[in-house]
Amino acid sequence: MNKLLFTFAVIIVSLVAGYAIQRAARQGRVRLDETALVSLRRRSQWLALFGCIPLSAMLSLWGLPEPEPRLLALPLLGLASWICGSGLAIALGRLLRLDRARAGSLFCCGAFSNIGAVGSLTCVVFLGESAIALVALYRLFEELFFFGIGMPVARWYGSGGKPTLRAFRPDPMLGAVIGALLCGIALNRLGVPRPAVCGIIASASMVLGTALLLAAIGMGLRLSSLGAYRREALGVAAIKFVGVPLVVAGLAWTIGYGAIDGGLPLKTVLIVSAMPVAMNALMPPSLYGLDLDLANACWIFSTAALVVVLPALLAITAAL
Repeated sequence: MNKLLFTFAVIIVSLVAGYAIQRAARQGRVRLDETALVSLRRRSQWLALFGCIPLSAMLSLWGLPEPEPRLLALPLLGLASWICGSGLAIALGRLLRLDRARAGSLFCCGAFSNIGAVGSLTCVVFLGESAIALVALYRLFEELFFFGIGMPVARWYGSGGKPTLRAFRPDPMLGAVIGALLCGIALNRLGVPRPAVCGIIASASMVLGTALLLAAIGMGLRLSSLGAYRREALGVAAIKFVGVPLVVAGLAWTIGYGAIDGGLPLKTVLIVSAMPVAMNALMPPSLYGLDLDLANACWIFSTAALVVVLPALLAITAAL
């Protein structure tokens, strides 16, 4: 119960704090104009993405006792989760007979999950510091998928053009994550002793990075009515919390992750495959003229659904 309360506290307090800063700035109660507010959001994201999260991943990977070859499949499982979510969202759009603008936004919501903030936090609180390195491996292809597949497909929905890999552009975050992973692996393989305090630093860095990311989301949050998008929001929730976890956790179980380190890899995959819509799912709709209100509604609804999903995940992982 303490783990659950702590997770909810970090998520809610961070989002509310960010949103409160936004409202205070817009009402003139703090000296932050729109440019300064955007700058503050970017600084918070930069510190989390290029400082806290890579540091946490590096320290955790450094401390892994015996690298298991089967863990090399984790990046492929991450890729499978985004492809599965995308495919199910496309099928749902056709089932609901949505126009291109709505179908494109639905695709984005199905494809992109909040692993970096909520998923990482949940894993470190529920499973401990050892899960951080597994999450980092799972996310290894995330930027490649976002820019190489997600963005071109979203643009195709918006403009009618053909998706092309020319739209891919490497993101600096990818370099930060890969660099942290390589550094952690090198220290691990060279047998360099890891100080005991590094475990505490790894967990604290992940929590701090999550808080910064969620606060940045709160600073840019636009609340909208869910009434017009009930079907889409419920469908996306079913994809995120039922469809994708069943497929990806099933693959992890088939690989044998349940027999490694007390089932830690299987539990990690289950958690990160059952995450809500990511905030970056709102980026392509805003760029390519898709239904931004639909994406926003799906983000709000799926994030609010964590009230039910997180206790369920805690119970399932405890039983595995």
